[in-house]
Amino acid sequence: MKLSIISSSLASIALSLLPSINAQSSLPALKQSNTCTETCQELVPLGIEFEHDSHAHTPRDDFYSIPTNFTSSMKPGILLRVETHTNLANYTVPSSLTMSRIMYTSKSLNGTVVPVSAFVLWPYAPFEYTKNSKASNPTKFPLVAWAHGTSGQFVDCAPSNYRSLQYHFMTSYSIAMEGFAVVATDYAGLGVTTLPNGEQSHAWLAGPAGANDVAYAIEAVRKAFPAQLETDGSFVTMGHSQGGNVAWAFAERQAKSPVPGYLGTISISPPTRIVELVNSALNLLATTSITSLPVWPPVVATLQPNIIASITAVYPAYNFSGMTPLSYDRWNKVLKPLQGCTPTSGRAFADVPLAQLAHPGWTNNTYVQQWQDAVAVSGKKFQGPLLIIAGDEDVIPITDGGVLQESVSASCKASHDQSLEVVTYAAMQHFPVIQASRIKWMNWIKARFNENTNSNKKVTVCGKQSEVQGFNSNYTVQGTTPNWLVDWVTPLEGWKLAL
Repeated sequence: MKLSIISSSLASIALSLLPSINAQSSLPALKQSNTCTETCQELVPLGIEFEHDSHAHTPRDDFYSIPTNFTSSMKPGILLRVETHTNLANYTVPSSLTMSRIMYTSKSLNGTVVPVSAFVLWPYAPFEYTKNSKASNPTKFPLVAWAHGTSGQFVDCAPSNYRSLQYHFMTSYSIAMEGFAVVATDYAGLGVTTLPNGEQSHAWLAGPAGANDVAYAIEAVRKAFPAQLETDGSFVTMGHSQGGNVAWAFAERQAKSPVPGYLGTISISPPTRIVELVNSALNLLATTSITSLPVWPPVVATLQPNIIASITAVYPAYNFSGMTPLSYDRWNKVLKPLQGCTPTSGRAFADVPLAQLAHPGWTNNTYVQQWQDAVAVSGKKFQGPLLIIAGDEDVIPITDGGVLQESVSASCKASHDQSLEVVTYAAMQHFPVIQASRIKWMNWIKARFNENTNSNKKVTVCGKQSEVQGFNSNYTVQGTTPNWLVDWVTPLEGWKLAL
């Protein structure tokens, strides 16, 4: 759930700092909107311009076109396309790494077979480990399956088409530089269209669907690169935010449909029961003074249009019913025509008051409740070990009225014989917690590969909790989003990279 939200009070500040743009001439699509007034017209083009600069290919290159031999009668896990050596000229991938892209079949929430794209990062050399007293194969790579956080809900928002693959050194680059191959699904509906008419159908925050995309990406990448990956080789799954939700759902999927080689899952800042989280946020906003309000309820409330759109992607008959006319116009007459991703989504709704984002009581709708039941994560049997990481200032709260603590308890009740550990990082927000916990999760991954699974001394604990206080945490830079970017320059600007 990568968030990029500017409140209406900040919109005027943003406008005073940024150059004026003639939005009506630069983005004709905005003329369709009846509500995109001056603030919207100024901010939305900034988001689109940033996104286009961040994409490796604008428009998307031919890799993402659906092969003519694809049919929905195929089985999931079938390879549709392999790009063995991706041209990295437009990417910021570190010089020691290489990249591939694959397209494969997966299964949607309703069981329909759909095409999905993914990227693969290859290390310079594999991480060496010893498992059950047996040394790793020096010619094969251990695998980490990465599930990304929110990049957007339209087809142009695929992380594999971002110059820095969205999470860059925060996760995927760093993991690959430690010697692990990284396979990262874009999720169905991102990168590759999933409907014949080209409409997007990304089921945002539908964890079980994302878990399918991860599972079949593992199957497909093993088929695509048998010389580099063992057929049933060891792997760890990991995700953040939306991807944390997907990773947790994958652990639940493993209890029913196991993928061979599974060593465990890391879930960072995972939203679990989405509708309950929204209801809790709205209740706190209605009953708590601003001075006593935690950081997360206003942020969660701003995501109501995104959630309503996701429900419509799964249940088209719902047809955005929860949106107000203003919110509907911004989504369907501003964001959708532009295929705007997370940065533009935040700009498109920046001047919309919270009370005008959704109709009161929209979460009581039958379709909404069906969606909640279909996509909810936690409270089910899962296959461990499962490591959950969160910041205590996170917008996915472990306490303060959030549902994460309840989700942990419910999961341990369903699978008391499985290992589940929760580590909270004091003073850390949604993205900073990834960096604060890097020592923990990187060592955890390596430990899974080096683990002696034949040992009888291992004690399984479900629900173990601890907190890391951190040094000088009061002086760190905190925010919902990261406070840094990875830049890309043209060959003529290479001099900027001189140190």
